[in-house]
Amino acid sequence: MVLYRLAEHMSSQGSGQKRSAIGAANSSLPLQWMGEGDLPVRKILILKFSSLGDVIQALPVAAGLRRRWPSAEIHWMAFGPYRDLLANHPAIDRFVEFPRRRETPGGLFRDLARCVAAVRQERYDLLLDMQGLLRSGLLCFLSGAKRRIGPWNGREGSILLYRERVMPPPPPAQERYLAFLRYLRVPAGPPDYGLKAEPLDIPGLRKGAYVVLHPYARWKTKLWPWRYYGELVRSLPHLSFVVMGIGPWFPLEEKNVVDLRGPIPLQRMMALLGNAAATIGPDSGPAHLAAALGVPTLMLFGPTDWRESAAVGENVRVLSAGTTCAPCWRTTCPQPRPVACLSDIPPARVRQELEEICAESLQMAR
Repeated sequence: MVLYRLAEHMSSQGSGQKRSAIGAANSSLPLQWMGEGDLPVRKILILKFSSLGDVIQALPVAAGLRRRWPSAEIHWMAFGPYRDLLANHPAIDRFVEFPRRRETPGGLFRDLARCVAAVRQERYDLLLDMQGLLRSGLLCFLSGAKRRIGPWNGREGSILLYRERVMPPPPPAQERYLAFLRYLRVPAGPPDYGLKAEPLDIPGLRKGAYVVLHPYARWKTKLWPWRYYGELVRSLPHLSFVVMGIGPWFPLEEKNVVDLRGPIPLQRMMALLGNAAATIGPDSGPAHLAAALGVPTLMLFGPTDWRESAAVGENVRVLSAGTTCAPCWRTTCPQPRPVACLSDIPPARVRQELEEICAESLQMAR
């Protein structure tokens, strides 16, 4: 069993082991365009459509751009479910929805054509494509923006559509997004997510008096065995738990559990996570959201690599069983003992970490 405290791990690496991540240009633009140049920046568009965890990790880019160009108008384009997260962000002036898939290709084409027309009308000075896929690259190419910057390792041929490209640094994943700020010579600073949880309005729940369990993820191979959650809450009868998320139902009916599973608005999710004493769950968007809100977060890692994908923050801990087959990045497990990378993390070990987290929270509150 291996425990990683993310803040300690990142500080132990030392700055000498990190590449500068100042990207190279994929164009013949004059050199001054690589720095401040003579081009005024009045309007900026960020392309990062999904997913929840990735959008959250990219949020410090908006705050950095606001520091660099305080009077600029900053827009962010993403899928509709992230409207509440982005439209209320202090560094973002406008949320722009990118069309999702339609039932017919014709409907999708019409939506995309309207999207391109709307983007061109804005006459952006700077466009950052942090999605790095063909659809975002095409939008970048057709945008008419004066500077079109994308990732050096964009996929699906998108690298052919940028005027400038940013070299990706070593993990964690958030560094891919912060590299855009370094490329633009934005002064360094601690990541600013700009998130604030609304007051809690759920009867029976008090701020800092419960632990959130989020047991779900898109990959089945990311799931800690569901029976373990029951063992965990039964072993801590003095703690209150809230279980939330969308996925297959499993019994968790102990008296110290409030069951709020099912679809909930993003703002309500932020309130639940942001007012919790701690959050426990697999590598998923809500864990990244909790960490960005400053909540002590315990992430359970199996098939994905915590060095690449773990949430970033002072209060993030990672548990991994350390099996030889992990990380495998597989959505199905071919091993004779399926998903041993997670089933080998016993509830007693998670309970120990949770008790330490709660004890530290009490000391800080005094």
